[in-house]
Parts: sequence; C-alpha cells; structure tokens
Amino acid sequence: MRIQDMTLEQKAGQLFAVGFPQEYPSDEFMNLVREYRVGNVILFTHNISSRQQVSELTKTLFREIGKATGVIPLISIDEEGGVVSRLPEDTAIMPSARAQAGTGEEQTVRRAARIVGEELKAMGINFNLAPVLDINSNKDNPLIGVRSFGKTAEQVRRFGGMAVKGYLDAGILCSGKHFPGHGDTKEDSHLALPVVEADRELLMSRELEPFAHLIRQGLPAVTVGHMVVPALEPERLPCTMSGKVVTGLLREQMRFDGLIISDCLEMAAIKDFYGISRGTVEALKAGIDLIFISHTASAAEEAVLAVRKAIAEGELSMERIDDAVAHILAAKKRFGTCVWEEGNAGTKEQMEFAAAFLTRTIRPEQDTGQRFNPGRNPLFIGAAPGRVALVCDGRQQKDFAHFMQEHFGGEAIVCSEEPTEEEIREYMARAADKSSLITGTLNAHLKPGQRRMLEMLGSLDIPKAHVALRDPADLDLLSGCLFRLSLYEYTVRAMEAAKEYFVPDN
Repeated sequence: MRIQDMTLEQKAGQLFAVGFPQEYPSDEFMNLVREYRVGNVILFTHNISSRQQVSELTKTLFREIGKATGVIPLISIDEEGGVVSRLPEDTAIMPSARAQAGTGEEQTVRRAARIVGEELKAMGINFNLAPVLDINSNKDNPLIGVRSFGKTAEQVRRFGGMAVKGYLDAGILCSGKHFPGHGDTKEDSHLALPVVEADRELLMSRELEPFAHLIRQGLPAVTVGHMVVPALEPERLPCTMSGKVVTGLLREQMRFDGLIISDCLEMAAIKDFYGISRGTVEALKAGIDLIFISHTASAAEEAVLAVRKAIAEGELSMERIDDAVAHILAAKKRFGTCVWEEGNAGTKEQMEFAAAFLTRTIRPEQDTGQRFNPGRNPLFIGAAPGRVALVCDGRQQKDFAHFMQEHFGGEAIVCSEEPTEEEIREYMARAADKSSLITGTLNAHLKPGQRRMLEMLGSLDIPKAHVALRDPADLDLLSGCLFRLSLYEYTVRAMEAAKEYFVPDN
C-alpha cells in the first residue's frame, strides 16, 4: 500500500507495535487491530511455547493485521541470546553477547546471528530487537552487563557488526540498541530514569562510536533508549523524547536513514515521569518512527487517540507522520516477508552449533586445562535463580547448589539475594568440616549481602572455587580461590557445561 492511499487512521496505526499477554491474540489486542489499525507486534516468552505454536500464532497475526490494515506487520522479538531469550526450547538459543565475544570468533558470532535470523523467519518473526550496541563501561550497571559485547567501543563494534551482518545474511530486520548508549548508567530504565553524565567528546568516542560505524555499514534500524544525557540534551529530556538526539544527532549528524524505534514506553522512565500518551506524542515529534507499547492494550489505545488528537490540533504535522510511515513501510518491503517453514528452526545442525558455541564460551578464568576436585564432602552455596533485570526471562528452575550436589555429593545451600550476617555465620559454621567450598553468585558485585558473604567465606582455610552465574565481575570477590569460572547465564545448559570442569573424588 502507498502512503498517499492510506487514511489518517491507517497511518496512525502503523506507528505502533503492541503486545498481548498469552499464546494467542487477546480480544483487547484484536480490537486495537480492527478498530485502531495497529499494524505491528512484539512477542515475549509468555506468547511462546514451541516452534509450531509460534508459527500458527504469527500466521494468524499476519492474516488478521493484513486484513485490517492493508499492510503486513512487523512481528518483533528480543532474541539477544543467553540472559535475554524468548525462543522456545525446541530451537537453537545462542549464548549472551559477552560470552560470544569472549571466544574471539568473529565469524562464529556472524553465523550464530544468521542461524537466529533464519529460525525467526521460519516461524514468522521478521524483526529481531538486537544486537545490543551498548558498551559495558560501568560494572555497576544492572541492565546491560553480559548483554554487551564488551567493555570497549572496538569490541562492541567488531562483534556487534558481525551480529548485524548475520541477521542481514538471514534477511531479517535487526535494530542496534540502546542509542545513544545505556552502558554507563547505574539505573535500569524499566524501573527509573537513568542519567549518563559523560561529556560529548567522550560520548562521541565511546558510546556513539559503534552506532556511527555500523550505520555506515548498513545497520537497518536503531532503538533509542530512555536515558537522560545532558551533554546531548540540555533540557534533560529522555533521549526518546529529544529532537536534538533523534533528529539532530541520529538523523542529521550521523546521517541515519533507516527505521528509528523507541524502547517500550511502558517502562518507568517514561510511564512514571511523563505518561505513555504524552511520551508517545513527544517521541514522534522528536523523530521516532515506530512506538513500542509492549504489554497493555488500554495504554496503546490511549496513545493512538493521543496521536490522532495531536495531528488534528497541529501539534504533530502530517509531514512528520508520513516520514515515519515511509520508514516503516520501507522496512516492511525489504524485510517483512516470512516463509513459515518451522522445520527450518531448531534443526539438528542448528542445535549442535548452539551447544558447541555455548561450551566454548564457558572456560576457567585462566584456561590452562585446570579442573577442580570438590573432594568427598564439599559444600555448595549458590544464589537462588531469579531475574536480575525485568528484560530477562525468569525461566531457570534448577538452582546451582542442588544441581552441583546431585553430581558431586556433599551439602547444598541456596542463599538469598542479600544474605544476612546471621545467615553468613551459619554458612561459615557448616563449611568448617568440608573438603571444599564452591560458591555460585548472581551479580554479587551489585549486591552488598552477597559481597559480604564472599568476603567472610574467603577467610576459610579450605580449597575454594567460585562460579559467576551471570556476570564475570563477581569473580574477584572470593579471596584465596583456586578456581574461577563464569557462565554468563544462569541456566541448566550452562551448568551442564560448567560441571565438566569439576572432577569428582572417586
């Protein structure tokens, strides 16, 4: 469909991507499609159970949205791999970005992205909200961490670039995120309004450098984040609502002509500080093309009506709306087609590749062929499974301590996210007669209780090993440690790979 043939209602509906809470389109969502012409979708873990189910779901979405709007939808998903994965278990899921880059295997990273892209398209998903191009420049960042390809612009540019090439090899739309860089924050924009205090010179040479490089290399879409960056926007508006950032910097200075999308406007950084409807209008005025309202149908309905009102009152120009719709339709023309060959997702070759890649990402801090012998009566202390950020899926069920106990005997303790002094003293007493101590922590570098636990346990005069269940920043926190290992993701598959570095006492 051509822009000149579209009604105002059709144009407004194209500007939104919306989600729903179950494995089939809800009545509320379908009302958005039929009454408000909403033309795009975002899927999460709660929408997905298997390859076949996803394929049937996306066929329905394509049919119903195409019928109501006259245009095929963008069906999007956050499939970064590792800690942020929405794919069903009968598909090949890749490791986290940090783990992938740690192998140094650029072409393997490219192939991994191509496989993910091929799987998504085979199931009717044509838009992957990846890769993360944030630099992991702040170890206290609760949101980015192992989702980033590295601590330097050069690492992120190299390996993020390989991921983009892989997605494009598969013919799938992808989006670099979170422009202009979410790495140097201490807040999660799902929960607060983060501020990046770096000066413009540092931002241009660090945070913005991977985006600038990959834009020149053909990056097709960019996701703008909700952080405040005073060096770029003196009015201290979130970047999503800033014309200086979106149009002035990204469109004009960096000459990006692809699709610009928002991070979800239901995140607290927008919802709590500005409101979703006002945030939507301001984001479109700033130059965002596609607005994500990922969970609540009523919020999406109010936002659509707010856009229509802003157009009618002249706050939003038709020129701006047509420009946004033109970018959306161009992305759909280039990347929108899907084949629905779910047999091409989760193939034996793909699954074997993902398993082998994961295994290569998990290796001791000093990879000298070292193994750790727990002895005859080890003590395993491990953090309970949990979501360290809202963007992560909480699908992990088996805890580290009991997983290791099942394989090596001894005693297992599941510690809380923030162990108390009393709990730690109990752990010390129970470790006194053990052959060894093996700890597993979940972002302990951000948790005072876990840090204190490791500090006290470090004084024990028994053989010790430490496993960072997510972020390797935890590895230096247990003193006197003979063996250190990072998993990058707290999953059964990662623990299965890790146990090969422990030698049972026969």
